[in-house]
Amino acid sequence: MSQQPLSFLNVSEPDEQNLDESTSPWVVLIVDDEPEVHEVTKLVLSAYRFELKPLELVHAYSKKEAIDILNHRNDVALILLDVIMESEEAGLECAQYVREELGNHKVRIVLRTGQPGSVPEHEVMLRYDINDYKNKTELTKSRLFSMLTSSLRSYRDLNRLELLTNELTNLNEGLEEKVKQRTRELELSNEALRDAYNRIAEQQQALIQSEKLASVGQFAAGVAHEINNPLAYLKSNLEFVQSSLVKLYRAWQFLVNNSQLSLECAKSLSELEKEYQLNWALSESDDVMAEMHSGLDRIQLIVKELSVFFESNQTQFQQVEFYSQIMDSVMINLELDGTNLSLIEFEKGERFEIHCAPALLEHSIYCLIKNALESSGRVRKAIKINTKVEDQTLAIDIFDYGEGIADRLVHKVFDPFYTTKASEKHVGLGLTIASNIIKSHGGELSLTSVIGNGTKATITLPLI
Repeated sequence: MSQQPLSFLNVSEPDEQNLDESTSPWVVLIVDDEPEVHEVTKLVLSAYRFELKPLELVHAYSKKEAIDILNHRNDVALILLDVIMESEEAGLECAQYVREELGNHKVRIVLRTGQPGSVPEHEVMLRYDINDYKNKTELTKSRLFSMLTSSLRSYRDLNRLELLTNELTNLNEGLEEKVKQRTRELELSNEALRDAYNRIAEQQQALIQSEKLASVGQFAAGVAHEINNPLAYLKSNLEFVQSSLVKLYRAWQFLVNNSQLSLECAKSLSELEKEYQLNWALSESDDVMAEMHSGLDRIQLIVKELSVFFESNQTQFQQVEFYSQIMDSVMINLELDGTNLSLIEFEKGERFEIHCAPALLEHSIYCLIKNALESSGRVRKAIKINTKVEDQTLAIDIFDYGEGIADRLVHKVFDPFYTTKASEKHVGLGLTIASNIIKSHGGELSLTSVIGNGTKATITLPLI
């Protein structure tokens, strides 16, 4: 059969394809190699309407022409497709191309054939994604209208379903974005709440530590008061007893050495001396009195060491500048105690603030520096102090160049009243108090030591 040139009936211009769906016609592609079929179909369908919209008939006379049209138009609602055209399976190949190559599953495809026996209907319906299979001779006007109505209604429903699916997808995407946005907002809120909670927890911890220190201070003040009062009259009475014993010893010596005493009196004195060992007791009284003075002085020194906790405002936490308000005070106290500051190698860094009880922190650093100076070697008596701030944490390293501490003794240096120094001025509370003060600030005090190379004391403290 001769092919006719490609022709269109009322083909819309591209700009007009964007008209609202409610006013645009239903596009029906007629694919058949017989011009008479086109003319008859056009004549029969000229008055057809579906949902008050007319048809726009587009004509193709071969598989190739149909494919060209479908490649350029995506608004075709129905294809009336002849099976046998340039080849016996041209229509089937066209239907397969539409579904598989173009991926168009909305357009309705109705096969029309003039030779129904050539291709079995049930086989075609199984093998190809088509919507109906009609014999041209059976397609009366009434049946053609019914087939059109059924196909266009199906196409309309598919379009609506696609539109609803797209809208649902857009809603889901919008919902997902809103959920993500809300999740981000909640995460930010949660982070803000966590920060607020952490700040409150830190403030509570600071208050707890302050209250603990205040309790310790109150207890220490009570103990000091109860000890100092009897200590005062013990020392006073001891001095009286000591002076009285001296006088008694002198009087006894005078009696014993008096040559004018009668033999009877001298004999009585000798018996008294033997019975009570008066010469020995009186001669040893100085050593006894000295030991008692030493013991009382030690008690007084222990009370003095504890006084750091009960002096006024010692336990109040506040924000202070570390170098000017802590280290400068430490250096002044060391100098007042006769320390040669040239023995201390210390270089200030950038200014920073720390939340602490200033007097207590000063005392703990003072004790550690004093201990390092006393432990420094004979050849190199100097000590070195390094400070470093990292991640809101202050680290203070205090080095001495002394003999060092044996590993078996390092853990004991923080025990109360443990000391390796023989001097009566040391009671073994300095490092104990310093460690407890640093712990009360949420920090840690540690020692590392090498025999013959010295010791490093490290303080770590949170700045907040």
